[in-house]
Amino acid sequence: MRERATIKDVAARAGVSTTTVSHVLSGQRPVSAATAERVRQAVAETGYRPAAIARSMRTRRTETVALIVPDIANPFYPAVARGLHDALVGHGYRTLIGSTDGDRAAELGFLDDVVARSVDGIVLFGHSLDAEDLRTVVGGRVPIVLSSDLGTTEHDLVVVDDVEGAEAATAHLLAAGVTDIAFLSGPKGLGPGDWRLSGYLRALGAAGLAAAEDHLVRGDYTVESGRLAVGHLLAGGAPPRAVICANDLMAIGALRAAHEAGVAVPDGLAVVGFDDIDAAALVRPALTTVALPAYEIGRRSGELLLARMSGGPSAGEPAREEVLPTRLVVRESTPPVAAAAGEPNGGKQA
Repeated sequence: MRERATIKDVAARAGVSTTTVSHVLSGQRPVSAATAERVRQAVAETGYRPAAIARSMRTRRTETVALIVPDIANPFYPAVARGLHDALVGHGYRTLIGSTDGDRAAELGFLDDVVARSVDGIVLFGHSLDAEDLRTVVGGRVPIVLSSDLGTTEHDLVVVDDVEGAEAATAHLLAAGVTDIAFLSGPKGLGPGDWRLSGYLRALGAAGLAAAEDHLVRGDYTVESGRLAVGHLLAGGAPPRAVICANDLMAIGALRAAHEAGVAVPDGLAVVGFDDIDAAALVRPALTTVALPAYEIGRRSGELLLARMSGGPSAGEPAREEVLPTRLVVRESTPPVAAAAGEPNGGKQA
């Protein structure tokens, strides 16, 4: 096996000192263009790779950013990760990903671990944590961008307008003549489900309606939890004529429940999701959903982190909050508004 090339090998091939090679690689000292080109050519010819640990000790940077999410299997989060990657990769950063299942202990553990590994920045989907947790585990040592409001103004925040999205989904059903609408949220206090629930309640209130208590149910953001929850609703004495789900995976589960119960979608049950993952357009009937800008969340989070990590003017500025808009995507799982005019219940039970 060929021995690993050293910085001395590069210097010898380029005809310069090891100090000059170090200056070219670090970019911290000016070197003539001709000399820098000779060094880069020598690096390519020798296959030299600087030791990451030694470099990080010199620069006090690891060139890594951590992304902590509840469930990497949920297609929403890979889209976020892609946006973050695209924002960072051109600046030499790589992304580490931790998946916590929304568990508080796991979130704290991942957070503590990546701080110990000296990551340069963190993007946190930490729904079970609070401001005191962040102060205790992170302090001011690492820049953080939050994707949910944890009750702190100490860190940058990139969120979507969950309330507005749920209001738009509810208003769409009401405009289609559907008034008996259930809502399938996530675990209480976990994730954006409660914000979406509040938007649904606000839209009903604006229409002079109230939600039936037994039509407010909770799942755990998985397909199976959506299937079970909506199956239970359909088996009840007064099943709803529509259900809004706090994410697309539960909405896909709702479609399965309707199929198993012999209920036609959208005539017997209208279904709305949240996220607009790729599968939303592929299931049948295709899912009406509130589209969230997952890629943009990741990309913008990366840009905010870069500004903090660069040490430039923005590094010392107060924390920033960015609220990204949602968009209702109407497909086949809800009745068309025009066709439903005059049908107060939005269709007939199959």
